[in-house]
Amino acid sequence: MTCYSVFLEIADDDRCMAHVLALPGCAVRAQTQEEALRQLPEAIREYHEWLCRHGEAAPSVGEPIETKIAEASTGFGPFNPGDAAALFEPDRRALAPEEIEYHLRLMSHSRDDLMALVRDLADEVLDWQPDAESFPIRRLLRHIGNAEEWYVSRIVPPETLPPEWEHDEGMFIMDFLEMERRTAVARLRQLTEAERSQVFYPKQWTQHSEEPWTARKVLRRFLEHEREHTGQIRRTLELYRRQ
Repeated sequence: MTCYSVFLEIADDDRCMAHVLALPGCAVRAQTQEEALRQLPEAIREYHEWLCRHGEAAPSVGEPIETKIAEASTGFGPFNPGDAAALFEPDRRALAPEEIEYHLRLMSHSRDDLMALVRDLADEVLDWQPDAESFPIRRLLRHIGNAEEWYVSRIVPPETLPPEWEHDEGMFIMDFLEMERRTAVARLRQLTEAERSQVFYPKQWTQHSEEPWTARKVLRRFLEHEREHTGQIRRTLELYRRQ
């Protein structure tokens, strides 16, 4: 049996996001803590299957899974656009260069999954909305790329950010995604020892100057964010095909 430590973000209205930090990018969002914990074992199994599909080491299929709450945070959590996200205690550990490369490899797998869904979509599909409250796929893709700029900017001086990011608004969406990921990865590989180990409280481009960031949190959010929106895009495409 494998036992995973679970890290919770709990909103004032009881919405909950449960993270398995030992499995970068594995997280569950639900309306309550109880529901998030109920869904988590299946999410972990699906994550193991995802690792296997991409040639990564993973526990054997069918191995029992146990979870235990290691830390819970209230007052932080990415439940609405612009919300501050929690920094858990393991996020504070310095990040070794070889760990960065592992995370970047997982990010490459996640991007492959996303591009398999969207690279050949017609404009009609990219701009289709299931309802007035939903974002079209094109806007979600733009959001994914912009978020990656923002994550990197949390832990490095603004003057060291890639210059390609200054005028990217008019780029074709697929070119934009490729450029954003390529330049973000290059900048992450250049992180200094201090940037890989310190806790930062960036003041620029945020409404939450009290929100702490580390390199480990940045890479965690890269994966969680893209994997979550990839699932959202997959559901949008399923709805479109039913129309």
